[in-house]
Amino acid sequence: MQAQDLVQRVAAYDKGLADDFQKFLGSRKLGLVYEESKPEYVRLTNKPVVTGDLVNVLPPRGTMEDLTNDDDEHDVIWRMVGQHDKTADLRNMSTGEEAEASSDDLVAVARFDQPIYCGLTETGHVERGGKDDPYQVVINGENFHALESLLYCYENKVDCIYIDPPYNTGAKDWKYNNNYVSGDDAYRHSKWLTFMEDRLKLAKKLLNPKSSVLICTIDEKEYLRLGLLLEQLFHDADIQMISSVIMPSGSSRAGRFGRADEYIFYCFVGDSEVRPWITDMLRPNDSSKRHAVRWNGLIRNGEGSRRSRIPSLFYPILLDEQTGSLVSVGDPIPADMDVADYVVPKGLVAMWPIDKSGNELMWRLYPPTLRDYFKKGYAKLGKRDPETGCCPVSYLQSGMISKYESGEIVCTGKTAEGALILQYSDSGKTFAPLTVWNQVSHSAAEHGSGMLKRLIPGLHFTFPKSLYAVEDTLRFVVGNKPDALIVDFFSGSGTTVHAVMRLNHQDGGYRRCICVTNNEVSADEAKAMTKKGLRAGDEGWEERGIARYVIIPRVTAAITGKVPEGEPVKGDYKFTDEFPMADGFEENAVFYDLTYLEPSVVSADLAFDEVAPLLWLRSGSRGPVIMHGDSYEVTDAYGVLFDYTHAAGFIKECHERDVDHVFVVTDIDANYRRMCSEFRGKDVAQLYKSYLRSFEIGAAR
Repeated sequence: MQAQDLVQRVAAYDKGLADDFQKFLGSRKLGLVYEESKPEYVRLTNKPVVTGDLVNVLPPRGTMEDLTNDDDEHDVIWRMVGQHDKTADLRNMSTGEEAEASSDDLVAVARFDQPIYCGLTETGHVERGGKDDPYQVVINGENFHALESLLYCYENKVDCIYIDPPYNTGAKDWKYNNNYVSGDDAYRHSKWLTFMEDRLKLAKKLLNPKSSVLICTIDEKEYLRLGLLLEQLFHDADIQMISSVIMPSGSSRAGRFGRADEYIFYCFVGDSEVRPWITDMLRPNDSSKRHAVRWNGLIRNGEGSRRSRIPSLFYPILLDEQTGSLVSVGDPIPADMDVADYVVPKGLVAMWPIDKSGNELMWRLYPPTLRDYFKKGYAKLGKRDPETGCCPVSYLQSGMISKYESGEIVCTGKTAEGALILQYSDSGKTFAPLTVWNQVSHSAAEHGSGMLKRLIPGLHFTFPKSLYAVEDTLRFVVGNKPDALIVDFFSGSGTTVHAVMRLNHQDGGYRRCICVTNNEVSADEAKAMTKKGLRAGDEGWEERGIARYVIIPRVTAAITGKVPEGEPVKGDYKFTDEFPMADGFEENAVFYDLTYLEPSVVSADLAFDEVAPLLWLRSGSRGPVIMHGDSYEVTDAYGVLFDYTHAAGFIKECHERDVDHVFVVTDIDANYRRMCSEFRGKDVAQLYKSYLRSFEIGAAR
């Protein structure tokens, strides 16, 4: 029984005793006990410093801070109390001492127990999906503040959170209060727990309480403490821990066992379940290799296969001349018409059922049937001939289709053109995955580092996850949710969003991933750039940060199929979904920087363009983003009323488009209540009251 449940039961009989019990609970910490490292704060390098801000005073350019010392003088918190042309007046928040500093040497500082108002500014996008398809989203910014922003958009709506947080190895792999945490820091475990608890509390608010999953990877340094923390924060969830082999060769440890695996915690919230799969993740399943699914060639040959026998089975299949992709299935040409007289549309290649000897034969399927087969994935194109531009075509016969529909054959993905990737399911049997995973595809060296080097040649990034390991990890909980919303706020190299696109490619889903990272550089790079006179926030510094140097180029390359230099990505995707990486994905993605806003500017309706992407995210991240207008704007996803005198037209258009999200810029509560009444059952929000209140509540969480 939880302590608060007991308090409520006691209160029903004796309120005084319940109050005493509550005071006792508040006087002591139960569960996981550690020394909290509060307050936690972060530098806001892209925020203009204004009077009233908390600030750090940076050392002169070219001078390196001691980023391993919590008592460094440049970590002192000051408040800027006045501003002149090039200098600022400061007051020490601990001693009250007053001082003056150059404005160029100041950087704003935010404590996480104070409200911070955030917006988003687009820095780029890539679009290969449909105009109504959702966007994958990458946010560059402090993840705590990004989570607060996402609460305004997605509280209680996220299907899955996947995170790969700092492992706290002691090798300066993460910062707390702007300082690297080293192995000799006596409080490094407490700092790590404080750091994680602050973010997991916000993450819990994002998860759908009816059905969702939190996934967190970790190694032996912190798995015990993380397990206890998760048990404490997600006490209503069912929690399991997986051991997954990610380095089959092992990482040698002098005098100790070599490390070959890491751990994955699954927290199952509500009625969420694990989806069975074609393998139990421990034992190899070679049934698909022993019994290959048979695809028959579409061209009919042999006796009785000449065109003259059934002229209606002689027709062109049209391919794109450049890409070789299917454009359409043509209609039969007249029996007396010569192929040379057929006018092939410009930019296309026509394939006919003609053998190598020039004999005019016929296809096995009539045009309407073949069109339907291509649509369903029952027909596919083979390897293209570089000289003719043509390729073989194959299809599933009715017997194979029956086995697929009965479950004896299962679909494990789709090719780039939409053809089903099929294999026998051992007479339709699937397996509940075990808690020990040993898959060749999960090796981080081959399918993490190797994958990243194909997408961004010359890049060195330490310890990226195997793409296929993350794909499998997600598949078990969102494989049956084609519209799932996934959040990763420790995005590393961007493997999660890449894996989500792979899952969509396999089943035609529209899963969305919100990927949050910061633009930090490594300790060595920071040292080298500081010597050059650069600081965080400078263009030369920021272009080497993980968001701009790794994640954005990776997502772009994965979607377009081209490396940053413009050449096709070399190699093929393997395992579940095999196709050339150069084919890319039919996906959309947008990249944002997290920005910091003054509440007075927001209230005055002078920061709408920074708030606008949050409204778009809240409405499903589809279609165009509504920017500031004079009267109102409405898309198929949402509407924004800027001027209440145009309410009648706004209401009419919102109903015509049947939008689910309505935002009203007004400080008159009666106007907002009228909109709520007009759009019952819809998401109606009052700007900017709902926005400001969201961040004020967030600071108190």
